[in-house]
Amino acid sequence: MIVNLTSAEHCPSAALGLCKVVNVCYAKKCERIYPNYRAKNLFMGWWLTTSPTENIVALMEAYIDNAPEPITHIRLDEAGDFIDQGRVYQWNSIARYFYERNRIVTYTYTCRTDLDFTGANYILVNASQPGISGAIRQFECIGRQEYDNLVPQQGEYKCPGDCRRCRMCYTDRFTGKIYCRQH
Repeated sequence: MIVNLTSAEHCPSAALGLCKVVNVCYAKKCERIYPNYRAKNLFMGWWLTTSPTENIVALMEAYIDNAPEPITHIRLDEAGDFIDQGRVYQWNSIARYFYERNRIVTYTYTCRTDLDFTGANYILVNASQPGISGAIRQFECIGRQEYDNLVPQQGEYKCPGDCRRCRMCYTDRFTGKIYCRQH
């Protein structure tokens, strides 16, 4: 299950100059190509910002309980990033609820070096750059040629690009650095 807290168009990391891939952002490309995807992200960003946590949980429960396949993971922010520290606390609370209720693991990728994730122990945080407090591991996108020539060292992993076969980004067993090829 993917929950975008903002749209790529209104990504706080990009606005703050924290994103290293802003010029090749896959989420921005998707929003440009698919207007309905952009509209959905804009609406959800507004709704998630203005709705009480109970309403967010109720909507997610309805989806999880009626999903065509069992939901085992929640990915926060395929497009965008956390708006502020309050959202980190809010989503940690939501992640805790779904972990305790359904054993659903929540994970995210973030560039927000200005936010503290040390108390967000129900969200597995993949840091897109060094210096993110509370991140479980670092995740770095690199160019195709660099990726193709990369020989991972101890504590490093080369993303195969297929989440159905690899679970490295949403396990707490690996705490090193994951390299992925830029889209």
